[in-house]
Amino acid sequence: MIEIHHLGVVSRDITSGLRYFEIDKSQIIEIIDDDIQNHLLHIIPMKNHNMWLEILVPKNEKSTTFNFAKKFNVGLHHLGYLCENISLKKEEFSNNMDAVYLGTHKTKISAYGGNVNTLFFSIKGMISEFVEQKN
Repeated sequence: MIEIHHLGVVSRDITSGLRYFEIDKSQIIEIIDDDIQNHLLHIIPMKNHNMWLEILVPKNEKSTTFNFAKKFNVGLHHLGYLCENISLKKEEFSNNMDAVYLGTHKTKISAYGGNVNTLFFSIKGMISEFVEQKN
């Protein structure tokens, strides 16, 4: 069974996202200013569940998550999974007629070990992110 690495939650603002999960701001261990997707990514360990929580807060109307935040205020956006090879995962999902390719990104998330490649697909409305650690 594939193991969930993180929950990706979009929130109109960080206060609402933290309040929903009953998390104190001091539990945020990293904030990434993502200029490509135009949002702030807040990384929070969920130690009791052996996974991470990402709270994505759109910076402006050009953000890839702006409309989602506007519609839901706080909501589950995607599930994240670790994978060993993004290229193979992309090929696997590209052959699935139900899968819609949403994009790939490269970024640095120290909490996840440093440089990572990410791959996003949607299958029947469920967004999945695959994370490949590059260290």
